[in-house]
Amino acid sequence: MTSEVPLYPLAPIVFAVAALSFALQMARHLRVFSAAQPSPVSDRVGQRLRSAFVYAIAQVRMYRDPRVGLMHAAIFWGFVVLTVGTANRVTGGLVEAVLAWPVDGWIWRTVSALGNVLAVGVLVAIAYAAFRRVVTRPVRITLSRDALVVLALIAGIVSTDLLAEAFRLARYGDPYAVSALVSWPLGRLVAAPLAPSAQEAILALAWWSNLALVCWFLIYLPGSKHLHIATAVFNTAFRKLSPRGELPAMDLEAESATFGVRAVPDLGWKDLLDAFTCTECGRCQAECPAWATGKPLNPKTFVMGLRRLAVDAEEGVSLLPRLPRMPAVPWIRSSDAPGRASRGNLQEALARPIVDAAIPYDAVWDCVTCGACVEACPVTIEHVDKIIGLRRNLVLEESRFPAEVTAAFTGLERHGNPWGQPASTRLDWARGLPFAVPTAAEVAADTGALEALYWVGCAAAFDDRNRRVARAVVTCLHAAGVRFAVLGQEESCSGDPARRMGNEYLYQVLARANVETLDRYRPPTIVTACPHCFNTLSNEYQQFGGRYEVLHHSAYLTRLIADGRLRAGTGQGEPGTRTVTYHDACYLARYNDVLAEPRAVLGAVPGIELREMDRRGRQGFCCGAGGGRMWMEERRGIRINAERTRQALETGADAVATACPFCLVMMRDGIADARGAGTTGDGVETLDVAELLAASLAPEAGVPPVRSAAAGGPA
Repeated sequence: MTSEVPLYPLAPIVFAVAALSFALQMARHLRVFSAAQPSPVSDRVGQRLRSAFVYAIAQVRMYRDPRVGLMHAAIFWGFVVLTVGTANRVTGGLVEAVLAWPVDGWIWRTVSALGNVLAVGVLVAIAYAAFRRVVTRPVRITLSRDALVVLALIAGIVSTDLLAEAFRLARYGDPYAVSALVSWPLGRLVAAPLAPSAQEAILALAWWSNLALVCWFLIYLPGSKHLHIATAVFNTAFRKLSPRGELPAMDLEAESATFGVRAVPDLGWKDLLDAFTCTECGRCQAECPAWATGKPLNPKTFVMGLRRLAVDAEEGVSLLPRLPRMPAVPWIRSSDAPGRASRGNLQEALARPIVDAAIPYDAVWDCVTCGACVEACPVTIEHVDKIIGLRRNLVLEESRFPAEVTAAFTGLERHGNPWGQPASTRLDWARGLPFAVPTAAEVAADTGALEALYWVGCAAAFDDRNRRVARAVVTCLHAAGVRFAVLGQEESCSGDPARRMGNEYLYQVLARANVETLDRYRPPTIVTACPHCFNTLSNEYQQFGGRYEVLHHSAYLTRLIADGRLRAGTGQGEPGTRTVTYHDACYLARYNDVLAEPRAVLGAVPGIELREMDRRGRQGFCCGAGGGRMWMEERRGIRINAERTRQALETGADAVATACPFCLVMMRDGIADARGAGTTGDGVETLDVAELLAASLAPEAGVPPVRSAAAGGPA
């Protein structure tokens, strides 16, 4: 037996009209998607379903701020459950009849009770959300009419739902009324004292108001930032599953292709899905080191700008009337909006360049590719890949890039390194060591026995400060008895700087040559102290058939320590006598999940007390050198390394440990600047984890310790 529900024959027709409007607007969006490039998202179905559940259903990233997470969960789940009630009313009680029949109505009673409780939770959450947007106003959240309209619509839908249910129960009764934990007592309180005719009139008013608000929401949703309600599940399911540090492959021999990304049709359809799924929450903006230090780059407005360009193109060719517009974007002025193209000419409408429309030119080059925006996004939007796509087009087709990048490109092209140093000096860092550093060619000619190939990297080969890191690494390898070798003059830049700066052609020349060299020696393990080389060799060389076991030096040293092959001595003094804070490199922590290993190396050194920064691990703050920024001047805002140095010095540690040559240089310079300004930093060293370990090797290892940077160790 089901409850009595008032029947309004026009209701299904009204709802069908709203649903048709929703479908037509979504079809208009899909026209733009059809103009985009293919996206490879058909593989690993199980993992994609898991991604949708973790990020869209469970919404795990929302709970990094528990209050906001609970607020969003209340609104989301309340809306989902209340949708069942809406369907029940529109169908004249059909949903209730179906759910009540199988097992004596307990399913419907559960849904009813849950819906009532969640309705109250939704109203409380809506009030909190409105308070945050209007009163406290976190910097990352833009106060927009769109957001307030949607909050008001949801509040109205929930309120009229409760009111209609309360008066229905009072007027008609219900065998399951006790399960309506809120609407039943509400009906007894406000509806029961009224005459049946008044109950009927208010019920009809609340019922139709609820349906009207639901229909309005359906019509409004496709033009709102809250479209993520419909797209988030798909966006998270189709998210990038390849290594995050692997940029999309690029066919340089394609005859008709645009090199990189110039306009919306050059994006993949998944990139457009990203744009239409953006919730405008501003988490990417809050985590972006460029934005935090006064640069024009804002990952949120960039994605919003892509969506705005697509919507403007839709409106230029659509046969539909002009429906609710997507929110405005600061970078797109009304005078910039494209004129209405001839109907059906979608390609013409989409031809507008993205740079200087959706994102300023300077902002394209402010990105340090740290991935903080991607890590923070609750719906797994990939900002970095899109920015690199823009750089590729600027470099390869327009030759439009910062002037100082030219020297790095020239050095890479002529000498195989961005420092522009001759390859004949690649082994100069090993001079004066008390043991030989063999090359792979020498080992192959001798016994062929090779345990590990040490990929030195350009920084450790040519930068005076990082040469000490190379000496520390081989000191540890020698002390552990590892049969290792280096490539010497056969090594060239991995190509990471060229690729991140958009010069895909130069990257591919370097990468293919390196793959050919590595395939010739087939090392069982490649060890490198550079996270950028580590990421490129392990994640990106596979695009050219190069598949190797690549370990960051912190992971390899941790393995040697665990195997008992490497024992730290007591060279650092008694435990607790030296305080160290560790700076996580972006291409280790966020891109490759190397978090514990550098800390394990530090933990193996007696006398070190680790003091962590607030921003650490996958939520760490970039040093400012990634994405080719190592070779660009930082002319806007505060220097990123100055901000990160401030965070490090706040720990009060007397040394900053790193596991990246770029981070080492940037943190060293930041501390030197702070010391020169007379603020703080006196006596604070910057050291690689390998240097700390090498300096503390047990005397029985028979290897002279590597002198610290402060002591002026050999270069």
